[in-house]
Amino acid sequence: MNIEEAVVRALKDVEYLIPKLIVSLILVCIFFVIAVILNRVLSKVFKIVRIEELFKPLKRYLGITISFTSLILGIVNVAIALTALYSISSVAFPEWVNTINAILDYFGRVVSVVFLIAVVFVAVSRIAEKIAVEEKMKSFMTLIMLFIVIVLLIDVTNLSHEIKSALAWGLSIGIGISMGVFSAWFFFHDLVRR
Repeated sequence: MNIEEAVVRALKDVEYLIPKLIVSLILVCIFFVIAVILNRVLSKVFKIVRIEELFKPLKRYLGITISFTSLILGIVNVAIALTALYSISSVAFPEWVNTINAILDYFGRVVSVVFLIAVVFVAVSRIAEKIAVEEKMKSFMTLIMLFIVIVLLIDVTNLSHEIKSALAWGLSIGIGISMGVFSAWFFFHDLVRR
């Protein structure tokens, strides 16, 4: 292959990609405008409705300082970005759709596991603060929390279905037995001592 043929091939590739890139840029601009307009409209609606006031009791109860307006707007922006990504890939690069689906599926599982771990940790720590629990109880709750986190992490690992299923079943049975034994001891230890 001489230099002329290489240049011609490169120009053909560029010529093939230019319309797709133009369509992609137009779609990005459209979705950016939609996101800006939607963010402004939702911000005004949230101010009128006073959404932060609605969530004040929940924030006080959980002891968090997050802004629910920012959280909702962030979720809306992520949804718009994913819609833009799907639109661009299906219109301009249809051969990438399966790859993008696999990546987003795995990303969604990781995010959901991280979210569930955060919820479990916050819930257990708040419960431990609200009720005056002794050190043994805190240790047991931490152990159960660790088992639950391990079960959640198994879901995002690259293990075969059989191994994932066996590990999840084993840990679930272990958690159930531990909770049963602990509950029996916690509620009936006075009777056993007598």
